[in-house]
Amino acid sequence: MKVFDCFMYFDEEVVLDLRLNILDPYVDYFVIVESNFTHKGDKRELKFNHEKFKKFKKKIIYLIYDQKPEEIELVNDEDSDGEKSRKFILNAAYRENGQRNYIAEGLKIAEDDDLILISDVDEIPNLENIDLKKINQEITLFKQNMFYYKFNLRLPNLIWSGTKGCK
Repeated sequence: MKVFDCFMYFDEEVVLDLRLNILDPYVDYFVIVESNFTHKGDKRELKFNHEKFKKFKKKIIYLIYDQKPEEIELVNDEDSDGEKSRKFILNAAYRENGQRNYIAEGLKIAEDDDLILISDVDEIPNLENIDLKKINQEITLFKQNMFYYKFNLRLPNLIWSGTKGCK
């Protein structure tokens, strides 16, 4: 059984460095998907620096998402403010979903018994005391603490299930 850790990347270099180093002992492949468009639709330069993470070169499957989702709606000047807002929100969701779904391109070498973890780059599961080989549920939710902006700003009494896993 192999473990694939999958997430989108924007520019969170420090968090990415933490994630790769923390999960390295447990993960066989890191599937990283970066888009050359923001979720707003603006063109952007790619930020992932392969040189900074060459220690993980054999484990990283890096993909560039450069597609425009078919569902994108054109925002027109004559649209009402409410209609513009609806289109902006849905278009951002379509772009995010397209980028996240592109993770599947990095899973072509995965086999039926492999464990696929999907989350955001800052949702780092604690795999230290989990026997990953014993996970046999169709979907696994990882209980995580919720932090805001900094590691010392933890939201108490909230369990976040940011990372999801499946075979």
